[in-house]
Amino acid sequence: MTSVAVRVRLVALTTAVLTVAGPACANTRDSDSTAASAPTTAAEPTPTTRPSCEAALPAAWQQAIDGSGVNTGGISNVPLEVGRAGEVVAARDSGDTRDLLLIGADKTVAEVYAVPDPNLNRVGSVAMDERWIVVGVERAPRGANGIVPPLFRIDIVDRQGGPVRTAVQSPEEDLESGGATIDSVALFGGKVYWITRLTYVADTGTIKSYDLNTGAVASVSSGAMRNVRTTAAGLAWDVAWGQNGTRAELKIPDALPPPVAGALGTGQDQMTLATDGTAYAWFTGTDQGGTGIAWWSPTAGLVRITRKDPDGKSLLSPLYVVGPYVVIARGRQDQKFDTSATVIDSRSGAVTYLRETVGGADGGTVAVGFGGNLKRLPTRAGIVRADTLPPFSC
Repeated sequence: MTSVAVRVRLVALTTAVLTVAGPACANTRDSDSTAASAPTTAAEPTPTTRPSCEAALPAAWQQAIDGSGVNTGGISNVPLEVGRAGEVVAARDSGDTRDLLLIGADKTVAEVYAVPDPNLNRVGSVAMDERWIVVGVERAPRGANGIVPPLFRIDIVDRQGGPVRTAVQSPEEDLESGGATIDSVALFGGKVYWITRLTYVADTGTIKSYDLNTGAVASVSSGAMRNVRTTAAGLAWDVAWGQNGTRAELKIPDALPPPVAGALGTGQDQMTLATDGTAYAWFTGTDQGGTGIAWWSPTAGLVRITRKDPDGKSLLSPLYVVGPYVVIARGRQDQKFDTSATVIDSRSGAVTYLRETVGGADGGTVAVGFGGNLKRLPTRAGIVRADTLPPFSC
């Protein structure tokens, strides 16, 4: 999760309203149990309900965005992931090379990974925690048109300076024949998880884990499965899909604050849960096409923002939380708006839109891409420090 259209971490979205990529979290749970279960729930706290309203993008926000660009060179620079310290991982294409950059919250730049055979391959997806960067490598030859690039290799970068490791790689003959194909990859609880389907078009597969401390590989489960991913609620994957939509199950739940668990419940909303380590946010009413946004922090409590998606497609897009702001990697496209991302201020319910694409948000940072659109990758990545910007309201 593939289109080169920016942002969803270059991971192909399904047409189901519940296929949402969450941020990669540094979790402590380390079980391979695959029982369909959910976090322990508690009574829902009394929420504050606010109707949403649309606001113009504040001048201070636009000025910060305009000045956020990082000089990294290259033809394209696509922000893919934001870490808990506000650092950003971006994929850079220089024409001859393809690599991965780690851009600090202070805009320092370090090259952390070089794509092997860059004329044939590219970065397809990234997951990150405080220690590791997991890279899903796609077969995407330069100049090729009309193909869906398959994920065929998973490499692991040690942020403390250890050597790059390869967790799994598909044989070349499978790439050429449409044989065994890596479906998706996720990072959770000190392990890398991936799904391999027996053939490119198969509906069934096997999920395996790679222990980052020991290098041990274990088989976790087999059956109908697609799109393994982490949300703040835990590790999940799709177990059914088709004309009736997609149904995902939370397979290895993570611990949640009791007020969040009580408000979130055990339904499909939990597949959209995001956190910056303190605040949490999620889409509400996903089974009914979306009824709004919920946001919680230990100091402000639970806030529910009633909002109907203007085009009914935001639930397909990643949701992030950064302090009091909820960021959705989809804007509004109609005769009045042509934007790439949405920002909601939970303190007022105000909704505003960004022209720039969003590659993630965490640790006070919103990562944006300049010069991109649905057909063109961003030429520059930007680091916007949302924690320094003023609130907005209608």
